[in-house]
Amino acid sequence: MELRELEGLTELAREAEGKKTFAVNGRTYFIDGRGDLEVVKETSIPQSPVTLHTLTGLLDYIVAEGKSVSVSSKITMPLVGARLRIDNPTTVYLEGSLDEYGRRPVHAIAKFQTPNFEFNNWYDQEEMNISMQSSFVKTDDRDVILQVIGNLKESDVKQASDDGVTQQVQIKSGVASVADVKVPNPVVLAPYRTFLEVKQPESKFIFRMRSGMMSAIFEADGGMWKIEAAAFIKQFLEGELKELGLELKVIA
Repeated sequence: MELRELEGLTELAREAEGKKTFAVNGRTYFIDGRGDLEVVKETSIPQSPVTLHTLTGLLDYIVAEGKSVSVSSKITMPLVGARLRIDNPTTVYLEGSLDEYGRRPVHAIAKFQTPNFEFNNWYDQEEMNISMQSSFVKTDDRDVILQVIGNLKESDVKQASDDGVTQQVQIKSGVASVADVKVPNPVVLAPYRTFLEVKQPESKFIFRMRSGMMSAIFEADGGMWKIEAAAFIKQFLEGELKELGLELKVIA
């Protein structure tokens, strides 16, 4: 800001005593509680971005909006300078270009809803059986775990079991398996942790059992799967954007 402009602002501030805002050179200013001048930033940022739950939905939104994204009923922001930013394996933002105040508007958010499964948490036999089938991609190690937890026996509990050949009812003391199955540790599993349009990253886990027919799965890869998931999302989005003829930068 030039000295002449600053002097003009100071003079206006003195004249504006009682006024909340005033304009200078096309910009609106206000006087804060300390008597300092503050610029009023124009409202060009969407107050409520569109929320979606799939990458396909996010792409459909971009296509439906054509070459522009509506910010309000009166303002339209072109996609020039817009980008797709992968914040984490479950969240992708459609962001506009920087405005004069250095702000980047968020037009839409794709947020994956992960299955309700908690690692490092103990589950009973039935809960773990259901979770392994509904929250994990089918892999060899997943099938081994299912075989083990499906054949667990608890002392003083009578129940039918199926070892793949015959059905029988048995009572055993402590936790054991009907068949002599060894569970490898660590196990390699692929939980549903990112958008379903991309490959689910495989990573290592520790599978543990304890009395009461309880079992748990503990993460053992240090979070490396997140980097892999972001790469899968980036690859998918770039491929789809190319097919659609859209030039949007994808950053992870």
